[in-house]
Amino acid sequence: MPIGRESRFSPWMLDPTRTFDIIFLAYHDPSTIPWLSLDSKEYTVRDLRGFKWHMVHDLFEHEPQLLSAYRFFFFVDDDIAIEKSAIDELFFLMDRYSLMMSQPVLTRNSFKSWRTLRKQFLSGVRYLSTVELMCPVLHRSAILELRKTFNLNNSGWGLDILWGDIIRKKFGDRSIAVFDLVQAHHTKPVGRGELYQKLGKSAFEERDEIFARYSLADTTIFELQIPENSLWSKYKSFRAIQRLLRNRLSS
Repeated sequence: MPIGRESRFSPWMLDPTRTFDIIFLAYHDPSTIPWLSLDSKEYTVRDLRGFKWHMVHDLFEHEPQLLSAYRFFFFVDDDIAIEKSAIDELFFLMDRYSLMMSQPVLTRNSFKSWRTLRKQFLSGVRYLSTVELMCPVLHRSAILELRKTFNLNNSGWGLDILWGDIIRKKFGDRSIAVFDLVQAHHTKPVGRGELYQKLGKSAFEERDEIFARYSLADTTIFELQIPENSLWSKYKSFRAIQRLLRNRLSS
């Protein structure tokens, strides 16, 4: 998770009962982030001070052993509000559905870029062309395929479409999906903030350069035309995932 002086704080960051580990990638001097401690036992801090996906790229370059230590990685922006339970459910459902990429769907009142990533009602799993870069979950096999692209530009714009193209060609159309029972709230407008003031060019230019460089035919995020995305199939998966999550809590 990128972290800076204005980052949103969530209680699970300091919760010793959580079932996942946290690495904060500081894009400001860590000593200037009020609640952050370099010697905390609850999380790890890396002082990298760059753009999000550059920092992620550098993390795996310097610590490749992480890819053998963990199967799933949640790269969540610091303006995303999400419950600890939702993070647990994401990891659980990705494993159950053998996915390479996912993300929490966005609440109906979230700031958003893509309508298809907004929460749908009476829907369980939906298979998509790709997911956004604000809060993706990636299997380590997906990271091995994608990490050479992490620092292609500064904003990350366009990488989401590229990633979907690469992952679906490698792992198939049922390798990327979202679960409408697992949601998060994007609390700030898209395309604003400190990041966009430091790019050197517009995010739209960076996006279009990616599209042109890789000759991407699809430039949006969309539901795939497969049987599992029919209305009836989505409703059946809604009921099935409800049962899965209830049974997981009671076991």
